[in-house]
Amino acid sequence: MDGVLGKLAELRDRGFQFMNIPDEDGRLDRIMGYRQLRGFVDTILFRSEHDAKAGRMPAVHDSTQPGKAVWLFEGSLAEAIDRLLELPPPGAPAAPTLSGSAAAPDLVPTHLNPFRIWTSQEGIA
Repeated sequence: MDGVLGKLAELRDRGFQFMNIPDEDGRLDRIMGYRQLRGFVDTILFRSEHDAKAGRMPAVHDSTQPGKAVWLFEGSLAEAIDRLLELPPPGAPAAPTLSGSAAAPDLVPTHLNPFRIWTSQEGIA
């Protein structure tokens, strides 16, 4: 696990923030990491070393609809991190920019959508 922990630390060092996602009973279900870069959000969501999803989505979209990813990867946590670290930054010539036709419904849990704005009186806007 040291190798994967080192890779997670590298994501943190590159600006990723992490949050725990509980299940319905309040126990840890998944961990989500995300960062925003030049109009896009890179995200990684994992349950174990063998179950991870990573993707890049435009940062601006209709928050009532699932985000459409411009890049997706599913595999082991180590592979997902490696692919995220290899992904060209937005604006680079080889960076993906066009949304695919499929939404990425499991990449960002709806109730934790980082595109929504929290207001203390109204909840999630």
